[in-house]
Amino acid sequence: MTAARSTPLVSIVIPCYNQARYLGEAIESALGQTHSPVEVIVVDDGSNDDTARVAKSQSSVQYLRQRNSGAPRARNAGLAASRGEFVLFLDADDRLLPEAVARGVDALAANPDWAFATGHVRLIANDGAVEGAPAQAHAGGDQFLALLRSNYIWSPGAVLYRRSVLESGGAFEPSARASADYELNIRVARQHPVGCHHAIVLEYRRHDANMSGDIAEMLRSAVSVRRAQRRFVAGDPVAERAWKAGLDIVKADFGERLLERVKCDVRTKGRRARAFLGVIRLARYYPVGLLRTLAGGGGGSPATP
Repeated sequence: MTAARSTPLVSIVIPCYNQARYLGEAIESALGQTHSPVEVIVVDDGSNDDTARVAKSQSSVQYLRQRNSGAPRARNAGLAASRGEFVLFLDADDRLLPEAVARGVDALAANPDWAFATGHVRLIANDGAVEGAPAQAHAGGDQFLALLRSNYIWSPGAVLYRRSVLESGGAFEPSARASADYELNIRVARQHPVGCHHAIVLEYRRHDANMSGDIAEMLRSAVSVRRAQRRFVAGDPVAERAWKAGLDIVKADFGERLLERVKCDVRTKGRRARAFLGVIRLARYYPVGLLRTLAGGGGGSPATP
């Protein structure tokens, strides 16, 4: 990478809610970037563990604390406090590879019309052991259509944004909750060219406390955000087909998994209240699967998002 490309300040915002056990690794990966300069901002979303101590142990890290308000608002608070021309939002349980920022800066320099550049991920276990890279299909062409069909961006930390785009078009929408990163990415892709440089830039940690483990919330947020795109595709047959395909995928994926959890909860003492809430969520966001199950049709295999 040339010296001219190494000059822009890049802000790395790390929202954290009770993830102190992983936060140190996330901070270390952010500070260890080959690109310089970077600023690292940890936003403590009302944690009651050692998040503050871990964040403050690094003198170069800016620490902010807010009342627990969710990851989207924590990311937005970090953005407001940041100064970088480019911004990356790293989840506290993930790790950046050393050249993650450099890859993104290079891609955006080579493609000045891109609003963001995304890369690929590899998986790590709870203890940080590398498990390998999953298949990550990335279609060419119109990226709004591609994101309508499938959310190929695994995590916010795989994306480097131009600050100007976030400031002009708005950042994370709190009401989207668990799907706020997808809502932002598809909103940006609807308005601007975006692209993928295809390099692996992030280690995505799989563990029981992942937000994606809350199947009921993932079903609600994933379906709601995609339903909201309908007005932007109306009248365009290609876009309408892409939208319907993507909506059907997330309904089947998260819906079938929630169905299985509800079946288990119904049979488990002390979990029937959660089973009832799961049924309510299914009735609103995956009624076809619920009715089929109630009629004795059983469930199919979950689709892959």
